[in-house]
Amino acid sequence: MQTKTNVKVKELMTTDVIAFKPGEKIPHVVKAFRTNRISGAPVIDDQRKVIGIISEADIMKLTATVPFPDIDPLNPFPVFSLSSYMKKVKKIPDEIETLFEGYVKDVMTKKPVTISPDDSISDAARLMHKNDFKRIPVVDDEGKLVGVIARGDVIGVFAV
Repeated sequence: MQTKTNVKVKELMTTDVIAFKPGEKIPHVVKAFRTNRISGAPVIDDQRKVIGIISEADIMKLTATVPFPDIDPLNPFPVFSLSSYMKKVKKIPDEIETLFEGYVKDVMTKKPVTISPDDSISDAARLMHKNDFKRIPVVDDEGKLVGVIARGDVIGVFAV
């Protein structure tokens, strides 16, 4: 008899996987995330080998590179610096938009952790917990994408 923890990844993984190529633009990824209600996906090469992961968190890091101007609370004449501050703030949306015009290869997480379809769901749970992952690409012996296992898949096993 098979216990819940011995269930194989291949029994629960999603096989209809949305994946991206490194040369795709960030706005395309964002639109696909929103349309499909996902927060991340594998990045594959032309042979379907997993070469990275792109997630909302990776894309959000783009905004961290925008230099938000500081306000000096000790400035006795804030009115004079307010004009300068507002000029800098007005540029921020354009700077963010320019950053979002980049490519998947510029923001993806390289060297992704993957799992085999023959690994147990317990192995997947351990990897997710250890690395704080929401999903793990499932790859065959050649490193080619065959599916994705997500937290919900793992948790679902124990709910039945």
